[in-house]
Amino acid sequence: MITAKDLISIGVIRRTHYKDLPDFVFVQRDGLFVPFRAEQISELIGEEGFLLRSDVQDEGDGALTWQDLVGYEVRDERMKGERVKVGVIADVDESTINTLATLEDGRMMPLHEDFIVEIDEEARVLHVQLPFEL
Repeated sequence: MITAKDLISIGVIRRTHYKDLPDFVFVQRDGLFVPFRAEQISELIGEEGFLLRSDVQDEGDGALTWQDLVGYEVRDERMKGERVKVGVIADVDESTINTLATLEDGRMMPLHEDFIVEIDEEARVLHVQLPFEL
C-alpha cells in the first residue's frame, strides 16, 4: 500500500499538461492514495496531486527531501552557539508555499534553507537557527 512517505506533493493541479509526468499521479481519497494515469489528469483539476518519490528522486543521488527529515531531532542554536533541543519532527507539510514541520508535541516550525545550519544525517539531527523561539 502506498503511504504519504512514499509520495511527494506536486501541489494543487491547475492545468492538463501531462507531458513531463510519470505514468501515475496520486490523489488522496477517503484517506487512501489513489493512482490515476497521467492522461486522466484533467479529472483531477483542483485536487492536490502526489508523485512517487522514486519517480522524482533518483534513489542513488543521496539528496535529502523535506519528507526525509521526519524523525530527525531538531536543535536550535541559541546565543553563544549553545544547541538546545527543540523536539522531533513528526510530519512535514509541503502543501503550501511555506514548508512546515510539525513536532511530536504539536508545535510547528518553518523549514527553510536560511534557518538550517547543519544536517547530521548519521545522528539524524537537524541543527537550525530560528529567528524566534518556538
